[in-house]
Amino acid sequence: MTGTPQAPADEAPAGVIRTLRELPRPAIVLLFGIALNRMGSFVALFLVLYLTGLGYSPAQAGFVLTGFGVGSIVGTFVGGSVTGRFGARAVIVWSMLLCGLSTAGLAAVTAIVPLLIVGFAAGAFGQMYRPAAATMLAELTPPQRLVMTSAAGRFGLNLGAAIGPLLGVWLAAAYSYQVVFAVNALVDLLFALVVLLVIPAGAGHRAPEDTAVPEDTAAREESAARDHRAAREDTALGTGAAAGTDTTAGTTAGTARYRDLLRDRRFLLFLAGMFITAIAEVQYQSTLPLEVQQRGYPTALYGAVVALNGALVILVELPLTTLIQRFSMRATVAAGCLLLGVGLGLFGLPFGPWVFILGAVVWTLGEIISAPSIGAYPALAAPTPALRSRYIGALSTCQTAGWAVGPSVGTALFEYVGGAVWLMCAGLGVLAYLGMRAGVRDLVPR
Repeated sequence: MTGTPQAPADEAPAGVIRTLRELPRPAIVLLFGIALNRMGSFVALFLVLYLTGLGYSPAQAGFVLTGFGVGSIVGTFVGGSVTGRFGARAVIVWSMLLCGLSTAGLAAVTAIVPLLIVGFAAGAFGQMYRPAAATMLAELTPPQRLVMTSAAGRFGLNLGAAIGPLLGVWLAAAYSYQVVFAVNALVDLLFALVVLLVIPAGAGHRAPEDTAVPEDTAAREESAARDHRAAREDTALGTGAAAGTDTTAGTTAGTARYRDLLRDRRFLLFLAGMFITAIAEVQYQSTLPLEVQQRGYPTALYGAVVALNGALVILVELPLTTLIQRFSMRATVAAGCLLLGVGLGLFGLPFGPWVFILGAVVWTLGEIISAPSIGAYPALAAPTPALRSRYIGALSTCQTAGWAVGPSVGTALFEYVGGAVWLMCAGLGVLAYLGMRAGVRDLVPR
């Protein structure tokens, strides 16, 4: 991985403590609220068990869970649009309020059609807040601190993801699944209340000139030359303005549309890379346990692999990001996606159980290297503040879609072609690397 420091010495990337000290109070509250909300999100984990306990077949329960997943994709896409129109604070409050009501509804209805409708609503409203929260956090955070803030947000999410299932299992065992969903709903409502009462209206609105620029004079000249060539190509093809040109001049929150994003061909390459990376990444949930089982290893090995991933992310990502953020975004995103795919590909090697541990370390290292920059990149790449929420929403939508499609692709390959699924992961890692090298700009906030 190569790259140059992203900022002058007086604006050099800071560690997590300095970054958190520099953040305004609403940003700290938002980070805490996101972590709390993640810790209290139980629907996806326990919905199938709850429905089969009601007497539904696994296929019927899976159908409702699919509705929840489709709702999640729709929610992330719509979240980017409504955030640009109504503001991040309003979207977070209303989405969490409606998500709480929908989640509570899961414990109140028993017929399959109402369960499908309520499950879809819970998935949609539960994910709609994500682009809004990311947009608000980007607006509240100094641009040169956005990568580290993204890492801090991921730390809270991963910590919540580690604690949440344990809390959910205890609630289900001590009480019932209805109580699990009720607690989930209360956490959503609490998040909405905290944002409403603690974060003031209009918090985080940044001046339009707070954007990002190529990382040095040479890069700016190279980027301008590339954009000029792209503009001529687009004119010849009749496809609109080139990526990186001022295609959204005069765009306001009321007129910004996703079609403006479609003119940014380099960002579309980034989105394509994220989609195929998500397809590869989700195989550790859907296909890896099947691989472990087929080779005759105990389920505990799979648990150890997942636990190792979570522990490394929680313990290593924040301190390592202090170093990683000194490299260019193109380098970190591309290298991280490559390592992620290659690490998953190692699971297909015909060696002993140690290869699963090695694969987990390589895959997790790729996640740690790339994820903070990926989280920060859309907000910095958006050519105008009005398009920021659309860029963030597009990233969330592509990732969610990849996570939704990936299990079907991976399990089908595993069933009919065996180890080809892990070769696919490695190949997707290479494709993502090439896409990110071509699509990600080296940006420096100003």
